[in-house]
Amino acid sequence: MLAIAASEFRRYMWFLTKKFSSLSLVSKRLPRRWRHCGTVLSAAVLVILLAYLGWPNRYLLPGIFGEEIYRVQTSEKLVALTFDDGPDPRYTQQISQLLADAGARSTFFVLGRHAAQHPELLDVLVQDGHELGNHTWTHPSLRLKSPQTIRAELESTDRFLRAQGYDQPIPFRSPYGHSLFMLPYVLKQRQQPNILWTVQLEDWKPEEPDVMMALLEPKFSHGAIILLHDGDGESEGGDRSNTVEVVRLILEKYLPMGYRFVTVSELLASGTPQHQRY
Repeated sequence: MLAIAASEFRRYMWFLTKKFSSLSLVSKRLPRRWRHCGTVLSAAVLVILLAYLGWPNRYLLPGIFGEEIYRVQTSEKLVALTFDDGPDPRYTQQISQLLADAGARSTFFVLGRHAAQHPELLDVLVQDGHELGNHTWTHPSLRLKSPQTIRAELESTDRFLRAQGYDQPIPFRSPYGHSLFMLPYVLKQRQQPNILWTVQLEDWKPEEPDVMMALLEPKFSHGAIILLHDGDGESEGGDRSNTVEVVRLILEKYLPMGYRFVTVSELLASGTPQHQRY
């Protein structure tokens, strides 16, 4: 059987060699300008194919592209509710209290400028057992920012949280989930992953609670990271009342099923980070 397979492989390689030799002879008969265009076109097609096939899976090579985490593979019934863009005095404390009353913990990826405006809300979150994360200072897209700008956005928020007495690890999530080359480079230097999400519930629209629950259901499972917002990264007037309601609905539905809601750090400690969207 192995001998037959080896023979077929040799025949196939001979066939490819002949084909490429024929193409080479044909290309040599073409004008130099046409041959140059063909080379450029071939290179462009190769780049497009690599981008299409490889780019969605680039974080499987964390040594080159950094590390992004979308969920955690765990056998435990653990899920992380996460909240971006706060704190906001209208909604953050309501959400924190709902979670605390249910014995649930969460991670709040705060904006530095909002935290500076409402530092008392950081105390509320920590007292209720929640984790503070870094969502930059001003909420820019970091796709095309320089390393210096990225570091300034991250370090200013970290410094402020430390100045408030927060001494736990500070996970990071990029605004909009955007990332290209410079952000992974900076995060790798900081030995820090970009914590993204399994499912976002589009509460920034703001979407209705029943619609958000329908978005959640097919992706709710062990190790899921769920994205919600307790504030608005682009303006001061975002309505997050539907977020408060959907948190209530999530707790009412999934706690009786035996699920526990934990911080991102607790979720990461329970299993293996997953670097692809599902």
